[in-house]
Amino acid sequence: MLWTLLNSLLFLGAGSAVAYLVLFAAAARWGAGPNRSPRPSSWPRLVVYVPAYEEDAVIVDTARRAAEHDYPGAFEVVVIADSLRPDTMAALDELPTTVVPIDVEESTKGTALNRGLDATPSDKYDAAVVLDADNVMAPGFLRQVARSVADGTRVVQGRRVAKNHDTALARLDGASEAINNQIFRRGHRALGLSAALIGSGMALEMDLFRRFMGAIDTPDGFDKELELRLLRAETRIEYAPDAVVYDEKVRADAVFVDQRRRWIGAQARYLRQHFAEGLRALVQGGPLDYVDKVAQMLLPPRALLLAILPALAVANAAVGSIGWAGAWVGGTVLLAAGLVAAVPADRDDLSVASLLSALPRGVWLGLRALLRSREGLAPNDSTPHHASQASPSSP
Repeated sequence: MLWTLLNSLLFLGAGSAVAYLVLFAAAARWGAGPNRSPRPSSWPRLVVYVPAYEEDAVIVDTARRAAEHDYPGAFEVVVIADSLRPDTMAALDELPTTVVPIDVEESTKGTALNRGLDATPSDKYDAAVVLDADNVMAPGFLRQVARSVADGTRVVQGRRVAKNHDTALARLDGASEAINNQIFRRGHRALGLSAALIGSGMALEMDLFRRFMGAIDTPDGFDKELELRLLRAETRIEYAPDAVVYDEKVRADAVFVDQRRRWIGAQARYLRQHFAEGLRALVQGGPLDYVDKVAQMLLPPRALLLAILPALAVANAAVGSIGWAGAWVGGTVLLAAGLVAAVPADRDDLSVASLLSALPRGVWLGLRALLRSREGLAPNDSTPHHASQASPSSP
């Protein structure tokens, strides 16, 4: 009786998570694609913010490429320089960019962006674009997000794609982001819900960005705080898959674990803060996007699902509970099918065979990150980046 109850409770939770992922993976694969905005009669004025904390290895190349980006309208690249070396600052001063030096005790991306906003005249630009210090905009990126802005979109998330695929871990990390793009962005928009923000490769109406960022003071996960505030205010987030920005993927196990540890910890913190309000919104009938975002934060990490579903199938088979073993095998197969369906059809570089070979390692590292997720965030904690030796992968 106790074994049946335990299986029932676990299956309810895990089954709901699998159903959620499979639903949006299917919508991304077979649902209607995002609407393409028309070419505007006049191009919006854009400011591109690039926060850089100790990013000496990559920021000069990022800033140079950003400044050379082909955009027909007015735009400015603003590097928010925190703890960069003197030689890096001198190199940035040689580029056609604006450098905003900051000196704060505990550096966060939210703080850096607010300092950049403070240095920008309030009426100079129509929209703000946010990049990470390692990001490279693909040709046409600014045109694509500007089309959405000119068409009335207040917030638009572009598509982040792996800049490097030189190690098995980098390929797995890139595949994970590609699957996230399908499930939480393309799939959500196909079913009429907001796309998820990702912290870079996004553009926001300037006044809106300034107003919401001014209220954000968080050590990590600023994008989730911003997203929750936007959705609670019933601001729709669009997705522009043709607006591609390349992002460096992690190569080292320790960096992968630490990055995921921070992400899981931030998700748990925001879930605690918003769970009760999310329930109230569900009872009161919305905003639906906000309810969905709180539901997303209830999803266990995919690494945990990929580990626990087959383990429960084996455990039930071992004790002779064949019915439950079959149920868990079915859940495992459905999850695997959903994740395979969520691999974008236009990504020839994402070989299913190579991803499967790296999957056990990724699951193990994901479980390690989960076990460490309750660790506190160290001051100025961030993912280190390196000068890439690989060409950006195709989107």
